[in-house]
Amino acid sequence: MKLFAKDTNNFDDYGLISIMYHRFNESKYPSTNIQLNIFKEQLNIIESEKMNFIHPKDFVKSLSENKSERKILFTVDDGLLSFYNNAWPILKEKKIPFILFVNTREVGSFNYMSWDQIRELYSYEFVEIGNHSHSHEYLVDESPQVIRNDILKSIKIFEEKLEKILNFFHIHLVNTASDSKK
Repeated sequence: MKLFAKDTNNFDDYGLISIMYHRFNESKYPSTNIQLNIFKEQLNIIESEKMNFIHPKDFVKSLSENKSERKILFTVDDGLLSFYNNAWPILKEKKIPFILFVNTREVGSFNYMSWDQIRELYSYEFVEIGNHSHSHEYLVDESPQVIRNDILKSIKIFEEKLEKILNFFHIHLVNTASDSKK
């Protein structure tokens, strides 16, 4: 199956595609879940189309260099256990670089990865951990002080648990639950 136009030389700058996942093989949550067989097929398509996964540390450089390459930044939100159990073994085997965005409040709670699991991933050169706030709440409507306190709390916890200040940060800018009701 050919998914892209035959003549791919029409572009001198492919930019960069960022793909984000949440849950793997958790059919109870269809809006944020991907079935493992579909995930594997997506990886096969990316490989067959000769797209390159970029290391998150190379994100800025990849925007200005090798513009004729088709590049993908792979991200995973929330640090859910279904990622660790289902997708992580595949990514580890293929050494696909990615960022795992973790909200610190949920670490170790039901269906979330533990700090030991997060540290395990972080020990691999191709894995980056990103800050996804402490509360994982929709912070955009909050006061600057609430936002600041939430972020500072997550930074402090990451420094304690990973002994490092993280390079990547991501919060929700759209509240999909309330937006879908409009």
